[in-house]
Amino acid sequence: MKKRLVSLLILVLVIGSAQAAADFSYTADVQKVELDNGLTILLKENPAFDIIAMGLVSAAGSVHDPEGLEGLTFLTQRNLLSGTTNRSAQELVIELESLGAQLQTAASYDYAALLFQSTPGSFEAGFAVLMDVLANSTFPEVEFERERMLSQAALASLTDDPMNALVLGYLELFYGAHPYKYSPYGSPAGLASISRQDVTNWQKYIYQPEHVVVSVVGNFDSEELLPLLREGFGDWESGYSAEPAPREQAEFVYPAENREMVINLPTEAAFLIMGYPAPASFDADSAAMAVINGILGEGMSSRLFTEIRDKRGLAYTAISQYDERLGPSNLLIFLATHPQNVEQAREQVLAELGRFAVEGLTEAEIAHIATLKRGTHLIQNETNMNQATMLALAEVTGRGYEWVDEYMNFFAEVTPEDIKAAAQKYFHNYTEVLIIP
Repeated sequence: MKKRLVSLLILVLVIGSAQAAADFSYTADVQKVELDNGLTILLKENPAFDIIAMGLVSAAGSVHDPEGLEGLTFLTQRNLLSGTTNRSAQELVIELESLGAQLQTAASYDYAALLFQSTPGSFEAGFAVLMDVLANSTFPEVEFERERMLSQAALASLTDDPMNALVLGYLELFYGAHPYKYSPYGSPAGLASISRQDVTNWQKYIYQPEHVVVSVVGNFDSEELLPLLREGFGDWESGYSAEPAPREQAEFVYPAENREMVINLPTEAAFLIMGYPAPASFDADSAAMAVINGILGEGMSSRLFTEIRDKRGLAYTAISQYDERLGPSNLLIFLATHPQNVEQAREQVLAELGRFAVEGLTEAEIAHIATLKRGTHLIQNETNMNQATMLALAEVTGRGYEWVDEYMNFFAEVTPEDIKAAAQKYFHNYTEVLIIP
């Protein structure tokens, strides 16, 4: 979480033609195949780099963790490489290394993933290892308990840093009963309650074929590769009826008043988060909110940084983040300041937010953010693995893989009136968490 906040300080300078970016296409050569069991395969041949990358992404994330078992998706993913009926954990590592292949797991709020890449010559052998992991994982007791302990330690360490404690406190206060209040690590009680059998069963839930998109980008021939993928994934069976059952998603209702929480810690500085409701990723207002965030608090030229830090000297750091999720989302402002400056800094934040509702933004300001987003999108997705993951995520989250190209012009279509409307709609009541000595 600290890295997510700190990363907002990085300003990517993009030099190039907006028209050139608009003409570039990631998806023109993508082939989409839907298997009878509901699993989707995306294939994109890219012979320019002699690597084949596969992103196997599931729409099951930590938000689906059963109540009382928070952390189940994360712990299941951690244990996937602990051994199979055919290979121990050590043998998995040795065999993949001997092939020059990489296999890693991931888990987040809204998805889980397996990421695999290799050279073309070792892809088939590496793919066999991947399928062994998915079909025959045994979750050995000793490895399971070790991974549980490491997960508990990782969760506990989050609160060692005041910034992380601030974020966790904010998420809990903002989301209330909604499972987004937990980090993907889960909760201390949840991690302690998860059994080895829970993990064994939950793997079946995560990798139900209707939940999964397999995206492959690299130096291969689709006619040769597709039969291998059909054979590997085609016999997966749909339908999950085991225990534990996924959490039923509760309706999220944001309170109609400001909420404030103070945490006293022995620190020299004060740390403040103020958060507002924001549109979910599918919402029509999401582009306008992303532009607002870009002007408000992304980078050292943002309004928060220049007005609060540079001009008034009220904060050491002043940034914002649009925490866009598939469900209820939020826009948060983070300040590090002297305890004596908290009240003035808060008032200045409110003043800057109010400007969007009254003034909107100019077309030039919107165009600046649109160009920045487009350029960053291109730079971040140069590798086969990044493209495979990006295509799979766009497909599995419901936008469709074509969204990868639509994103290029997504922000350029925002108007000054869209900015005013979004600010007037969302910037009413805030949730605040303050860490102070």
